[in-house]
Amino acid sequence: FEWTRHKTLCPDWTDNIRQGADFVVCQAAKLPQGDAPQWVHKIYGFALAVFTFAIVFGAFASNVLFGAMHAVPRAQIETAEAYGMTNRQSFWRILVPQMWVYALPGLSNLWIVLIKATPLLFLLGVEDIVYWANELGGSKLARFSAYPHGDWRMWYFLVLLVFYLAFTKVSEVVLDRMMKKLTYGQSTTGGAQQQAAGL
Repeated sequence: FEWTRHKTLCPDWTDNIRQGADFVVCQAAKLPQGDAPQWVHKIYGFALAVFTFAIVFGAFASNVLFGAMHAVPRAQIETAEAYGMTNRQSFWRILVPQMWVYALPGLSNLWIVLIKATPLLFLLGVEDIVYWANELGGSKLARFSAYPHGDWRMWYFLVLLVFYLAFTKVSEVVLDRMMKKLTYGQSTTGGAQQQAAGL
């Protein structure tokens, strides 16, 4: 957005926009403007993060769902058509309920990747838990804080590590139970294992 605004509002700019790791545009092209209220900056950072994650993970999720739809045996759809179902009916009553069995492993993997990617919000300026761990754990002097302390960031980040590991484990257990429920009695690998185990 800033690049587009820069090209439109500052056509006389001669310096390179990319200067090392920095992205430098003219003052008029910056989003949001420097004199904007603080809440505008926060909402802009959050909206940018949501937009970025939606594009990246939406593309992955759509690819997973596309593959899952094509994994449902074609004979199921043909049988539905033979019984007189319309394309819409066979899609919602036959294809969609069965595709989740094939989609859930990929979506589970995507969910775990999303959990691990949330600390990247810190790089977009969103005040997430990584930001606050860095902020609260940094050295505090008695002159600037009522609770002075040394550099505690390592301990804060260790707590974050435990939190992320626990959250990932809980997600894994929940998704595994969902998979068992979806594959119960079906002629898939998971369903066959349940039948062999007598579940």
